[in-house]
Amino acid sequence: MVLKQRRGKKAPAANAPAKAAAPTDKSKESNNNDGVDAEKKDHFNPVIIVALFYTLACGLLFFYYNKYGPSMFLGKGWKDYKWSPYKWRQFIDDNERTILIIGGPHRSGTTVVWEGIKTHPDIVGFGSRFDTGVDYSEGVLMQDVYPRFGVGYEFTNFDKSDAKQSSRSTREDGIGRYALVEDVHWTAENKKDLELQDPTSLSRLLNRFGPHWDQNKKFGKNGLMKAKVWVEKSPQNAVLATFLEGLYNMPVNEDGTVGLGNAKKPKRSATKFIYVTRHPIANIYGTDKFVRDAMGGNINFEILLKNYIALHKYMKMDEKVLESPVMWVQLEDFTSNPNKVLTQVFQFLNVSADEAVVQQVLGNMPDISAKPNDKYFKIWCEEGIAKNGHLIQKYAEELNALDLGYDLNIC
Repeated sequence: MVLKQRRGKKAPAANAPAKAAAPTDKSKESNNNDGVDAEKKDHFNPVIIVALFYTLACGLLFFYYNKYGPSMFLGKGWKDYKWSPYKWRQFIDDNERTILIIGGPHRSGTTVVWEGIKTHPDIVGFGSRFDTGVDYSEGVLMQDVYPRFGVGYEFTNFDKSDAKQSSRSTREDGIGRYALVEDVHWTAENKKDLELQDPTSLSRLLNRFGPHWDQNKKFGKNGLMKAKVWVEKSPQNAVLATFLEGLYNMPVNEDGTVGLGNAKKPKRSATKFIYVTRHPIANIYGTDKFVRDAMGGNINFEILLKNYIALHKYMKMDEKVLESPVMWVQLEDFTSNPNKVLTQVFQFLNVSADEAVVQQVLGNMPDISAKPNDKYFKIWCEEGIAKNGHLIQKYAEELNALDLGYDLNIC
């Protein structure tokens, strides 16, 4: 007997595929969002990258502007005066102004001595790094009349190795070694036919320095007239003394010529010099620390020692022929008794050295470490003498001949 299928819905075949469910509103929305997300991933907004770049660039510019001021954008000559050589000669001589030049080895204390001197009410010095646009407000870094001897260019040129006997690099000058370079000693004699016969050498230098003495927080806008002494500090002045004496005292005629028979001779020397020095071992360690920490470089002990000796030989050599007054200041004397040393310095400069003035100066100065050499002497006695004591013995005769009064046996 044949059985008939019961009427109703037809049963699906066992292997037949299931019918797709009708899409719901939520599934439609999800599908639409997936398309949008895919589109966003494929089209990242480049404005974000540009914005990040400009934010970083502006941040760096702001950082360096806060360090080096307008000079970073406008150049070191943006404040330059336009006085003629004769106008400068006349102004200095008629007003009997003194230009104090401070020099000595790097890390010998030139900066702290300079800070004390320029705080005197009758003395003007350059302002801060922000005002001058150069580190430590050193004049040699601001001008283009004489060389800076590689100082400031060491960052990419120091030997980065820690080899004990390595001190060579693509440059042979810069901090800690420039005195060993040939022809580093600029004198009035070896420059008399070039720079010292060009009156624009005088005006270029003073037109660069003058605004920083004339316009400052201390004197407002008339520092050149109000201050009796204008002070410039650069360690490299240690090898420039007689040249600078010749430059600042250059006889200039009204027509701008130099050294001709009727040239106006300065009534007196417009310059005075202060040499700052420090114990050789402490100075070498201080320089080594600065080179390593601030510049990531390396100079071996013997090179630093030879540089120290060479610098002092040049200073002693110049002292003998300078017509201007010269004074030596040892950092150790200054830090242990700043009152006494500043009194002597102010007397040397013919400005008030009253106790009240000296105390006012000291009150406006940063704190002074009384014994800045102790930490270096400790290192020397604990480990340095074993490594480099033979070098002090090797150069002991030359060191003693400098007649600086330092005892080399400190342990």
